[in-house]
Amino acid sequence: MRKFILLALLTISFTAATQESVLLRLNYNQGDNYITSIELEQNMGEQGGMSMTMKMNSNVNSVDDELIMLESKIKSIAMNMNQGGMVMDYDSNKSSEELDQMGQMMKSQFDPILKATIYNSVDRYGNVLELKVEPTLPGMEQFTGSQNAINFPDEAVSVGSSWVSEADNQGMKIVTKYTVTSISDGMIYLDVSGDVSGIGVGTIIGKSTVEISSGIQTNATIEMTISAQGIEMNMVTSSTMKKV
Repeated sequence: MRKFILLALLTISFTAATQESVLLRLNYNQGDNYITSIELEQNMGEQGGMSMTMKMNSNVNSVDDELIMLESKIKSIAMNMNQGGMVMDYDSNKSSEELDQMGQMMKSQFDPILKATIYNSVDRYGNVLELKVEPTLPGMEQFTGSQNAINFPDEAVSVGSSWVSEADNQGMKIVTKYTVTSISDGMIYLDVSGDVSGIGVGTIIGKSTVEISSGIQTNATIEMTISAQGIEMNMVTSSTMKKV
């Protein structure tokens, strides 16, 4: 009898665990500070490639039931680029004297980016409702989309659940599917897949981890393979986000 009861309790516990559901929302608090670190590796075959690292600090300026206001600054950028045999190196932590001529030219382009302030208004689902950069800088939007970079569904999710988000980026439509693979220790783990269409055609694969309590994407690795104008490009982006 005791064995039967124990078996029944174990069965109930297992069933409850497998059916655990989570409602994902952004739950920032006013005054919170976060740092986002990004590593990018881009390979374009004979055309060359690029590696880049970037760090961004974000402050939560205000929070209400619907909106979260963020203020961010890019703190550092390092880049190594090879285009048609021409190698270019830049590191924002180096002085002009430590950079070669090409690095100094890149420094003049990146210095305004490092001085700019990014203001984001996002909702609880992770959707960016408004984005403003002061002072206004052309092309700055490519540096501003990685603070959370994931949109949550209306309903609670459990293992096996999936949802789809769509975005337009520089003439390409990106459709991304997130599938819950496991939920444990306050984290939800996702498989990422998707397709790219428009001026470029390709696929997306990757993995992501989201902290349930805050809704932040603590880490993600995404690989995109794109064909555009006869050029094949493979791009792997790894990111982490943590409270400081």
